[in-house]
Amino acid sequence: NPPLGLAYIAAAVKEAGFRYRVIDGTGEALDAVSPYPDRGDFMVQGLSLEEIVRRIPPESEVVGLSCMFSTLWPLTKRLALRVREKFPRVLLVLGGEHGTAVPDHVLNNSPFDVVVLGEGEETFVELLRARAEGKPLGRVGGIAFRDGGQVVKTGLSVRKKDVDAIPLPDWDSFPIEEYVARHQINGINLGRSMPILGTRGCPFQCTFCSNPAMWTQRWIARDPKLLADEMELYLKKYRATNFDFQDLTAIVKRQWIVDFCRELIRRGLAVTWQMPSGTRAEVFDEEVADLLYRSGCRALAFAPESGSPEILKIVKKQVHLDKLLVSMRAAVRRGLKLSCFIVIGFPDDTPATLRQTLRLIGKMALLGVHDVAVSKFVPYPGSELFVRLQREGRIQLDDEFFVSPMDFYTKKAPSYAGAVSTSRLYRTMVAMFVTFYVISFAVRPLRVLRALAKAVLTGTEETRYAKWFVDRFYTRRRWRKLAGGAAH
Repeated sequence: NPPLGLAYIAAAVKEAGFRYRVIDGTGEALDAVSPYPDRGDFMVQGLSLEEIVRRIPPESEVVGLSCMFSTLWPLTKRLALRVREKFPRVLLVLGGEHGTAVPDHVLNNSPFDVVVLGEGEETFVELLRARAEGKPLGRVGGIAFRDGGQVVKTGLSVRKKDVDAIPLPDWDSFPIEEYVARHQINGINLGRSMPILGTRGCPFQCTFCSNPAMWTQRWIARDPKLLADEMELYLKKYRATNFDFQDLTAIVKRQWIVDFCRELIRRGLAVTWQMPSGTRAEVFDEEVADLLYRSGCRALAFAPESGSPEILKIVKKQVHLDKLLVSMRAAVRRGLKLSCFIVIGFPDDTPATLRQTLRLIGKMALLGVHDVAVSKFVPYPGSELFVRLQREGRIQLDDEFFVSPMDFYTKKAPSYAGAVSTSRLYRTMVAMFVTFYVISFAVRPLRVLRALAKAVLTGTEETRYAKWFVDRFYTRRRWRKLAGGAAH
Protein backbone atom coordinates (compact mmCIF):
# COMPACT_ATOMS: atom_id res chain seq x y z
CA ASN A 1 0.00 0.00 0.00
CA PRO A 2 1.10 3.61 -0.35
CA PRO A 3 2.71 4.43 3.05
CA LEU A 4 0.02 6.73 4.41
CA GLY A 5 1.59 7.07 7.84
CA LEU A 6 4.96 8.13 6.42
CA ALA A 7 3.24 10.59 4.08
CA TYR A 8 1.70 12.26 7.14
CA ILE A 9 5.09 12.31 8.87
CA ALA A 10 6.67 13.86 5.78
CA ALA A 11 4.03 16.59 5.72
CA ALA A 12 4.67 17.41 9.38
CA VAL A 13 8.43 17.60 8.81
CA LYS A 14 7.86 19.82 5.78
CA GLU A 15 5.57 22.18 7.68
CA ALA A 16 8.16 22.43 10.47
CA GLY A 17 10.73 23.66 7.93
CA PHE A 18 13.22 20.79 7.99
CA ARG A 19 14.95 19.60 4.81
CA TYR A 20 14.20 15.96 4.13
CA ARG A 21 14.22 13.26 1.49
CA VAL A 22 11.73 10.40 1.23
CA ILE A 23 12.94 6.99 0.09
CA ASP A 24 9.98 4.72 -0.55
CA GLY A 25 11.64 1.32 -0.65
CA THR A 26 8.58 -0.31 -2.17
CA GLY A 27 7.09 2.38 -4.37
CA GLU A 28 10.35 3.28 -6.11
CA ALA A 29 10.67 -0.23 -7.56
CA LEU A 30 7.27 -1.92 -7.67
CA ASP A 31 8.39 -4.22 -10.47
CA ALA A 32 11.44 -5.48 -8.57
CA VAL A 33 10.64 -8.76 -6.81
CA SER A 34 13.01 -10.97 -4.83
CA PRO A 35 12.77 -13.78 -2.28
CA TYR A 36 12.37 -12.82 1.36
CA PRO A 37 15.69 -13.47 3.17
CA ASP A 38 15.79 -17.01 4.53
CA ARG A 39 12.19 -17.62 3.41
CA GLY A 40 11.91 -18.66 -0.24
CA ASP A 41 8.13 -19.05 0.08
CA PHE A 42 7.64 -15.27 0.51
CA MET A 43 8.50 -12.43 -1.83
CA VAL A 44 9.76 -8.91 -1.23
CA GLN A 45 8.64 -6.15 -3.57
CA GLY A 46 10.78 -3.06 -4.07
CA LEU A 47 14.36 -1.86 -3.79
CA SER A 48 17.02 -4.07 -2.23
CA LEU A 49 18.34 -2.97 1.15
CA GLU A 50 21.61 -1.92 -0.46
CA GLU A 51 19.79 0.22 -3.03
CA ILE A 52 17.84 1.96 -0.28
CA VAL A 53 21.01 2.80 1.63
CA ARG A 54 22.69 4.14 -1.52
CA ARG A 55 19.83 6.61 -1.97
CA ILE A 56 20.27 8.19 1.48
CA PRO A 57 21.85 11.64 1.01
CA PRO A 58 25.41 11.65 2.46
CA GLU A 59 24.72 14.81 4.51
CA SER A 60 21.81 13.17 6.40
CA GLU A 61 21.78 13.70 10.17
CA VAL A 62 18.62 11.75 11.06
CA VAL A 63 17.29 8.62 9.35
CA GLY A 64 13.77 7.50 10.21
CA LEU A 65 12.29 4.13 9.31
CA SER A 66 8.71 2.95 9.71
CA CYS A 67 7.63 -0.51 10.80
CA MET A 68 3.85 -0.74 11.06
CA PHE A 69 3.62 -4.54 11.07
CA SER A 70 5.78 -6.88 13.12
CA THR A 71 6.15 -9.22 10.14
CA LEU A 72 8.37 -6.51 8.62
CA TRP A 73 10.63 -6.19 11.66
CA PRO A 74 13.33 -8.66 10.51
CA LEU A 75 13.66 -6.73 7.23
CA THR A 76 13.58 -3.38 9.03
CA LYS A 77 16.35 -4.52 11.37
CA ARG A 78 18.50 -5.69 8.46
CA LEU A 79 18.05 -2.31 6.80
CA ALA A 80 18.89 -0.47 10.04
CA LEU A 81 22.14 -2.45 10.34
CA ARG A 82 23.15 -1.42 6.83
CA VAL A 83 22.26 2.21 7.48
CA ARG A 84 24.31 2.21 10.68
CA GLU A 85 27.27 0.65 8.89
CA LYS A 86 27.36 3.40 6.26
CA PHE A 87 26.19 6.27 8.51
CA PRO A 88 27.67 5.57 11.96
CA ARG A 89 26.83 9.05 13.33
CA VAL A 90 23.21 9.57 12.22
CA LEU A 91 20.36 9.46 14.72
CA LEU A 92 18.48 6.31 13.75
CA VAL A 93 14.76 6.49 14.58
CA LEU A 94 12.02 3.86 14.34
CA GLY A 95 8.33 4.75 14.11
CA GLY A 96 5.14 2.72 13.79
CA GLU A 97 3.14 0.15 15.72
CA HIS A 98 5.90 -2.44 16.08
CA GLY A 99 8.31 -0.19 17.92
CA THR A 100 5.51 1.20 20.07
CA ALA A 101 4.58 -2.34 21.10
CA VAL A 102 8.08 -3.64 21.94
CA PRO A 103 10.48 -0.68 22.35
CA ASP A 104 12.79 -2.52 24.75
CA HIS A 105 13.25 -5.39 22.31
CA VAL A 106 13.91 -2.97 19.45
CA LEU A 107 16.51 -0.91 21.32
CA ASN A 108 18.25 -3.92 22.81
CA ASN A 109 18.43 -5.92 19.59
CA SER A 110 19.07 -3.38 16.84
CA PRO A 111 21.09 -0.22 16.11
CA PHE A 112 18.10 2.13 16.52
CA ASP A 113 18.78 5.05 18.85
CA VAL A 114 15.19 6.20 19.35
CA VAL A 115 11.69 4.71 19.04
CA VAL A 116 8.73 7.03 18.56
CA LEU A 117 5.87 5.74 20.73
CA GLY A 118 2.38 6.16 19.28
CA GLU A 119 1.08 8.87 16.95
CA GLY A 120 4.20 10.27 15.35
CA GLU A 121 3.75 13.62 13.62
CA GLU A 122 4.29 16.01 16.54
CA THR A 123 6.69 13.71 18.39
CA PHE A 124 9.05 13.28 15.45
CA VAL A 125 9.11 17.03 14.78
CA GLU A 126 9.80 17.66 18.49
CA LEU A 127 12.65 15.14 18.29
CA LEU A 128 14.16 16.93 15.28
CA ARG A 129 13.93 20.29 17.05
CA ALA A 130 15.54 18.91 20.19
CA ARG A 131 18.44 17.55 18.15
CA ALA A 132 18.85 20.83 16.26
CA GLU A 133 18.88 22.80 19.53
CA GLY A 134 21.13 20.34 21.37
CA LYS A 135 18.51 19.40 23.95
CA PRO A 136 18.70 16.02 25.73
CA LEU A 137 16.41 13.24 24.50
CA GLY A 138 14.85 12.97 27.93
CA ARG A 139 13.08 16.28 27.34
CA VAL A 140 11.22 14.89 24.32
CA GLY A 141 7.86 13.34 25.15
CA GLY A 142 6.59 10.19 23.43
CA ILE A 143 9.83 8.34 22.78
CA ALA A 144 12.04 5.52 24.06
CA PHE A 145 15.83 5.67 23.80
CA ARG A 146 18.98 4.07 25.10
CA ASP A 147 20.85 5.83 27.89
CA GLY A 148 23.95 3.81 28.60
CA GLY A 149 22.73 0.29 29.24
CA GLN A 150 19.20 1.34 30.10
CA VAL A 151 16.07 1.95 28.01
CA VAL A 152 14.37 5.21 28.97
CA LYS A 153 10.74 5.91 28.04
CA THR A 154 9.10 9.32 28.16
CA GLY A 155 5.55 8.02 27.76
CA LEU A 156 3.19 7.49 24.85
CA SER A 157 2.87 10.37 22.40
CA VAL A 158 -0.03 12.62 23.34
CA ARG A 159 -2.90 12.15 20.90
CA LYS A 160 -3.58 15.21 18.78
CA LYS A 161 -7.19 16.24 19.43
CA ASP A 162 -7.47 18.67 16.51
CA VAL A 163 -6.92 16.18 13.69
CA ASP A 164 -8.08 18.77 11.16
CA ALA A 165 -4.94 20.79 11.95
CA ILE A 166 -2.67 17.93 10.84
CA PRO A 167 -1.25 18.79 7.38
CA LEU A 168 -2.41 16.56 4.53
CA PRO A 169 -0.08 13.74 3.47
CA ASP A 170 2.87 14.92 1.37
CA TRP A 171 2.20 12.60 -1.56
CA ASP A 172 4.36 14.77 -3.84
CA SER A 173 7.42 13.30 -2.10
CA PHE A 174 6.31 9.74 -2.89
CA PRO A 175 5.94 7.87 -6.20
CA ILE A 176 2.18 7.86 -5.69
CA GLU A 177 1.41 7.52 -9.40
CA GLU A 178 3.25 4.18 -9.46
CA TYR A 179 0.91 2.86 -6.78
CA VAL A 180 -2.22 4.33 -8.35
CA ALA A 181 -1.47 3.10 -11.87
CA ARG A 182 -0.85 -0.47 -10.65
CA HIS A 183 -3.65 -0.45 -8.08
CA GLN A 184 -1.21 -1.26 -5.29
CA ILE A 185 -3.71 -0.92 -2.47
CA ASN A 186 -5.55 -3.28 -0.14
CA GLY A 187 -9.12 -2.69 -1.31
CA ILE A 188 -10.79 -4.24 -4.32
CA ASN A 189 -9.93 -2.64 -7.66
CA LEU A 190 -12.57 0.02 -8.33
CA GLY A 191 -10.34 2.33 -10.36
CA ARG A 192 -7.54 4.80 -9.67
CA SER A 193 -7.37 4.54 -5.88
CA MET A 194 -5.86 6.73 -3.17
CA PRO A 195 -5.57 5.86 0.53
CA ILE A 196 -7.22 8.24 2.96
CA LEU A 197 -8.08 8.61 6.65
CA GLY A 198 -11.41 9.96 7.85
CA THR A 199 -10.89 9.17 11.53
CA ARG A 200 -8.08 8.21 13.87
CA GLY A 201 -8.10 5.63 16.62
CA CYS A 202 -10.69 3.21 17.96
CA PRO A 203 -12.74 3.48 21.19
CA PHE A 204 -12.82 -0.28 21.82
CA GLN A 205 -10.38 -2.54 23.67
CA CYS A 206 -10.32 -5.93 21.93
CA THR A 207 -7.63 -8.01 23.63
CA PHE A 208 -6.19 -9.33 20.34
CA CYS A 209 -5.64 -5.82 18.92
CA SER A 210 -2.62 -3.56 19.41
CA ASN A 211 -4.70 -0.39 18.96
CA PRO A 212 -5.07 0.55 22.66
CA ALA A 213 -1.29 0.53 23.11
CA MET A 214 -0.73 2.62 19.97
CA TRP A 215 -3.69 4.99 19.79
CA THR A 216 -5.27 4.65 23.24
CA GLN A 217 -9.07 4.34 23.13
CA ARG A 218 -9.67 7.80 21.73
CA TRP A 219 -11.60 7.91 18.41
CA ILE A 220 -11.34 11.27 16.68
CA ALA A 221 -13.16 12.13 13.45
CA ARG A 222 -12.22 14.74 10.90
CA ASP A 223 -14.59 17.46 9.73
CA PRO A 224 -16.71 15.86 6.96
CA LYS A 225 -16.32 18.93 4.74
CA LEU A 226 -12.53 18.98 5.07
CA LEU A 227 -12.41 15.25 4.37
CA ALA A 228 -14.48 15.76 1.23
CA ASP A 229 -12.12 18.62 0.30
CA GLU A 230 -9.18 16.20 0.42
CA MET A 231 -11.02 13.73 -1.81
CA GLU A 232 -11.84 16.50 -4.28
CA LEU A 233 -8.19 17.59 -4.27
CA TYR A 234 -7.01 14.07 -5.15
CA LEU A 235 -9.67 13.78 -7.83
CA LYS A 236 -8.25 16.86 -9.55
CA LYS A 237 -4.55 16.41 -8.79
CA TYR A 238 -4.10 12.64 -9.17
CA ARG A 239 -7.20 11.76 -11.19
CA ALA A 240 -8.31 9.50 -8.34
CA THR A 241 -11.71 7.90 -8.84
CA ASN A 242 -11.77 5.69 -5.76
CA PHE A 243 -10.71 6.11 -2.14
CA ASP A 244 -9.63 3.35 0.23
CA PHE A 245 -10.31 4.42 3.81
CA GLN A 246 -7.56 3.05 6.06
CA ASP A 247 -9.39 3.89 9.30
CA LEU A 248 -9.29 1.43 12.17
CA THR A 249 -13.06 1.87 12.31
CA ALA A 250 -14.72 4.75 10.49
CA ILE A 251 -18.35 4.21 11.48
CA VAL A 252 -18.66 4.83 15.21
CA LYS A 253 -20.92 7.89 15.51
CA ARG A 254 -24.04 7.80 13.39
CA GLN A 255 -24.27 11.57 12.89
CA TRP A 256 -20.70 11.78 11.61
CA ILE A 257 -21.13 9.14 8.90
CA VAL A 258 -24.53 10.62 7.93
CA ASP A 259 -23.02 14.11 7.62
CA PHE A 260 -20.06 12.82 5.61
CA CYS A 261 -22.25 10.87 3.17
CA ARG A 262 -24.56 13.83 2.69
CA GLU A 263 -21.58 16.09 1.98
CA LEU A 264 -20.34 13.74 -0.75
CA ILE A 265 -23.86 13.48 -2.21
CA ARG A 266 -24.20 17.27 -2.20
CA ARG A 267 -20.93 17.72 -4.09
CA GLY A 268 -21.70 15.09 -6.71
CA LEU A 269 -18.05 14.09 -7.14
CA ALA A 270 -18.94 10.86 -8.94
CA VAL A 271 -16.26 8.86 -7.09
CA THR A 272 -16.38 5.56 -5.25
CA TRP A 273 -14.95 4.72 -1.85
CA GLN A 274 -14.61 1.68 0.35
CA MET A 275 -13.64 0.56 3.86
CA PRO A 276 -11.54 -2.58 3.30
CA SER A 277 -10.00 -2.59 6.78
CA GLY A 278 -13.34 -3.07 8.50
CA THR A 279 -15.72 -0.95 10.52
CA ARG A 280 -18.27 -1.25 13.32
CA ALA A 281 -21.92 -2.06 12.68
CA GLU A 282 -23.72 -0.74 15.78
CA VAL A 283 -25.19 2.32 14.02
CA PHE A 284 -25.58 0.57 10.69
CA ASP A 285 -29.15 0.29 9.40
CA GLU A 286 -31.06 0.70 6.13
CA GLU A 287 -30.83 4.50 6.18
CA VAL A 288 -27.06 4.45 6.74
CA ALA A 289 -26.65 1.77 4.06
CA ASP A 290 -28.63 3.89 1.60
CA LEU A 291 -26.59 7.00 2.32
CA LEU A 292 -23.35 5.06 1.98
CA TYR A 293 -24.33 3.71 -1.41
CA ARG A 294 -25.63 7.03 -2.72
CA SER A 295 -22.41 8.75 -1.64
CA GLY A 296 -20.33 6.28 -3.65
CA CYS A 297 -19.41 3.65 -1.06
CA ARG A 298 -19.30 0.28 -2.77
CA ALA A 299 -17.49 -2.06 -0.39
CA LEU A 300 -16.92 -2.43 3.33
CA ALA A 301 -16.11 -5.03 5.94
CA PHE A 302 -17.49 -6.04 9.31
CA ALA A 303 -15.52 -8.02 11.88
CA PRO A 304 -17.60 -10.41 13.96
CA GLU A 305 -14.34 -12.31 14.67
CA SER A 306 -16.11 -15.26 16.32
CA GLY A 307 -19.51 -16.91 16.36
CA SER A 308 -19.18 -17.75 20.04
CA PRO A 309 -20.66 -15.26 22.54
CA GLU A 310 -18.34 -16.74 25.14
CA ILE A 311 -15.20 -16.04 23.10
CA LEU A 312 -16.43 -12.56 22.16
CA LYS A 313 -16.81 -11.75 25.84
CA ILE A 314 -13.37 -13.10 26.71
CA VAL A 315 -11.62 -11.09 23.97
CA LYS A 316 -13.71 -7.99 24.81
CA LYS A 317 -15.19 -7.80 21.32
CA GLN A 318 -18.36 -5.81 21.91
CA VAL A 319 -20.56 -7.41 19.25
CA HIS A 320 -24.19 -8.53 19.44
CA LEU A 321 -24.30 -11.24 16.79
CA ASP A 322 -28.06 -11.08 16.10
CA LYS A 323 -27.90 -7.30 15.57
CA LEU A 324 -24.79 -7.73 13.43
CA LEU A 325 -26.68 -10.11 11.13
CA VAL A 326 -29.39 -7.45 10.73
CA SER A 327 -26.71 -4.91 9.73
CA MET A 328 -25.26 -7.42 7.26
CA ARG A 329 -28.67 -7.89 5.67
CA ALA A 330 -29.12 -4.12 5.32
CA ALA A 331 -25.75 -3.72 3.62
CA VAL A 332 -26.29 -6.56 1.17
CA ARG A 333 -29.82 -5.45 0.27
CA ARG A 334 -28.56 -1.99 -0.65
CA GLY A 335 -25.93 -3.43 -2.99
CA LEU A 336 -22.83 -2.91 -0.88
CA LYS A 337 -20.10 -5.53 -1.34
CA LEU A 338 -19.68 -6.88 2.17
CA SER A 339 -16.73 -8.83 3.57
CA CYS A 340 -16.48 -10.25 7.09
CA PHE A 341 -13.40 -11.01 9.14
CA ILE A 342 -13.19 -14.13 11.30
CA VAL A 343 -10.38 -15.11 13.66
CA ILE A 344 -10.04 -18.66 14.95
CA GLY A 345 -7.68 -20.20 17.46
CA PHE A 346 -7.95 -17.65 20.25
CA PRO A 347 -6.27 -19.06 23.40
CA ASP A 348 -9.69 -19.94 24.87
CA ASP A 349 -11.19 -21.39 21.69
CA THR A 350 -12.44 -24.98 21.83
CA PRO A 351 -13.94 -27.33 19.25
CA ALA A 352 -17.37 -26.24 20.52
CA THR A 353 -16.72 -22.52 20.07
CA LEU A 354 -15.28 -23.16 16.60
CA ARG A 355 -18.48 -25.01 15.64
CA GLN A 356 -20.43 -21.91 16.71
CA THR A 357 -18.25 -19.83 14.40
CA LEU A 358 -18.82 -22.28 11.55
CA ARG A 359 -22.59 -21.91 12.00
CA LEU A 360 -22.24 -18.11 11.89
CA ILE A 361 -20.29 -18.41 8.64
CA GLY A 362 -23.10 -20.49 7.15
CA LYS A 363 -25.65 -17.85 8.14
CA MET A 364 -23.52 -15.11 6.55
CA ALA A 365 -23.32 -17.04 3.29
CA LEU A 366 -27.09 -17.51 3.21
CA LEU A 367 -27.61 -13.79 3.92
CA GLY A 368 -25.57 -12.89 0.87
CA VAL A 369 -22.33 -11.66 2.44
CA HIS A 370 -19.88 -11.56 -0.45
CA ASP A 371 -16.61 -12.59 1.21
CA VAL A 372 -15.19 -14.04 4.37
CA ALA A 373 -11.59 -13.89 5.57
CA VAL A 374 -10.81 -16.60 8.13
CA SER A 375 -7.44 -16.06 9.80
CA LYS A 376 -5.70 -18.04 12.49
CA PHE A 377 -5.03 -16.03 15.63
CA VAL A 378 -1.54 -14.65 16.07
CA PRO A 379 -0.56 -12.61 19.15
CA TYR A 380 0.03 -9.07 17.93
CA PRO A 381 2.81 -7.36 19.91
CA GLY A 382 1.27 -4.73 22.15
CA SER A 383 -2.06 -6.49 22.50
CA GLU A 384 -3.46 -7.76 25.80
CA LEU A 385 -3.35 -11.37 24.61
CA PHE A 386 0.28 -10.94 23.56
CA VAL A 387 1.13 -9.82 27.10
CA ARG A 388 -0.78 -12.77 28.53
CA LEU A 389 0.97 -15.34 26.33
CA GLN A 390 4.33 -13.73 26.97
CA ARG A 391 3.69 -13.94 30.71
CA GLU A 392 2.81 -17.63 30.30
CA GLY A 393 6.12 -18.23 28.54
CA ARG A 394 4.50 -19.20 25.23
CA ILE A 395 6.17 -16.50 23.14
CA GLN A 396 9.83 -16.20 22.24
CA LEU A 397 10.66 -12.80 20.77
CA ASP A 398 12.83 -13.62 17.78
CA ASP A 399 12.70 -13.16 14.02
CA GLU A 400 10.84 -16.43 13.56
CA PHE A 401 8.04 -15.27 15.84
CA PHE A 402 7.73 -11.88 14.13
CA VAL A 403 7.56 -13.45 10.66
CA SER A 404 5.10 -16.16 11.76
CA PRO A 405 1.90 -14.14 11.09
CA MET A 406 2.62 -14.51 7.37
CA ASP A 407 2.09 -18.25 7.84
CA PHE A 408 -1.45 -18.04 9.17
CA TYR A 409 -2.97 -19.48 5.99
CA THR A 410 -0.62 -22.47 6.06
CA LYS A 411 -0.18 -25.61 8.13
CA LYS A 412 2.91 -24.11 9.76
CA ALA A 413 1.10 -21.50 11.85
CA PRO A 414 0.94 -22.73 15.46
CA SER A 415 -2.27 -22.96 17.43
CA TYR A 416 -2.34 -20.88 20.62
CA ALA A 417 -5.60 -22.54 21.67
CA GLY A 418 -4.83 -25.17 24.27
CA ALA A 419 -7.88 -27.26 23.33
CA VAL A 420 -7.27 -27.19 19.55
CA SER A 421 -4.22 -28.70 17.88
CA THR A 422 -2.37 -26.96 15.06
CA SER A 423 -3.49 -29.53 12.49
CA ARG A 424 -7.12 -29.36 13.62
CA LEU A 425 -7.09 -25.57 13.50
CA TYR A 426 -5.82 -25.66 9.91
CA ARG A 427 -8.52 -28.15 8.88
CA THR A 428 -11.14 -25.99 10.59
CA MET A 429 -9.97 -22.92 8.70
CA VAL A 430 -10.18 -24.76 5.37
CA ALA A 431 -13.64 -26.10 6.28
CA MET A 432 -14.86 -22.59 7.04
CA PHE A 433 -13.68 -21.23 3.71
CA VAL A 434 -15.18 -24.17 1.83
CA THR A 435 -18.49 -23.93 3.71
CA PHE A 436 -18.88 -20.23 3.01
CA TYR A 437 -18.05 -20.29 -0.68
CA VAL A 438 -19.89 -23.53 -1.48
CA ILE A 439 -23.06 -22.12 0.09
CA SER A 440 -22.51 -18.76 -1.64
CA PHE A 441 -22.11 -20.42 -5.02
CA ALA A 442 -25.05 -22.77 -4.50
CA VAL A 443 -27.40 -19.95 -3.48
CA ARG A 444 -26.15 -17.26 -5.90
CA PRO A 445 -24.13 -18.93 -8.68
CA LEU A 446 -24.61 -16.15 -11.22
CA ARG A 447 -23.34 -13.49 -8.82
CA VAL A 448 -20.10 -15.42 -8.29
CA LEU A 449 -19.57 -16.08 -12.00
CA ARG A 450 -20.27 -12.45 -12.92
CA ALA A 451 -17.75 -11.19 -10.38
CA LEU A 452 -15.01 -13.51 -11.65
CA ALA A 453 -15.77 -12.77 -15.30
CA LYS A 454 -15.71 -9.02 -14.68
CA ALA A 455 -12.38 -9.25 -12.88
CA VAL A 456 -10.77 -11.25 -15.70
CA LEU A 457 -12.22 -9.23 -18.57
CA THR A 458 -12.03 -5.69 -17.20
CA GLY A 459 -9.66 -5.83 -14.22
CA THR A 460 -12.36 -4.30 -12.02
CA GLU A 461 -12.93 -6.29 -8.86
CA GLU A 462 -16.26 -6.42 -7.06
CA THR A 463 -15.28 -8.84 -4.31
CA ARG A 464 -12.27 -10.09 -2.39
CA TYR A 465 -12.49 -13.53 -4.00
CA ALA A 466 -12.27 -11.85 -7.41
CA LYS A 467 -9.24 -9.92 -6.15
CA TRP A 468 -7.72 -13.18 -4.87
CA PHE A 469 -8.39 -14.84 -8.23
CA VAL A 470 -6.62 -12.04 -10.12
CA ASP A 471 -3.71 -11.96 -7.66
CA ARG A 472 -3.31 -15.72 -7.67
CA PHE A 473 -3.41 -16.40 -11.38
CA TYR A 474 -2.13 -13.14 -12.86
CA THR A 475 -0.09 -11.11 -10.36
CA ARG A 476 1.85 -14.07 -8.98
CA ARG A 477 2.56 -15.34 -12.48
CA ARG A 478 3.97 -11.90 -13.33
CA TRP A 479 5.99 -11.83 -10.11
CA ARG A 480 7.49 -15.26 -10.84
CA LYS A 481 8.60 -13.92 -14.20
CA LEU A 482 10.07 -10.77 -12.64
CA ALA A 483 11.86 -12.77 -9.96
CA GLY A 484 13.26 -15.30 -12.40
CA GLY A 485 11.09 -18.16 -11.17
CA ALA A 486 11.95 -17.74 -7.49
CA ALA A 487 8.38 -17.18 -6.29
CA HIS A 488 6.18 -19.97 -4.99
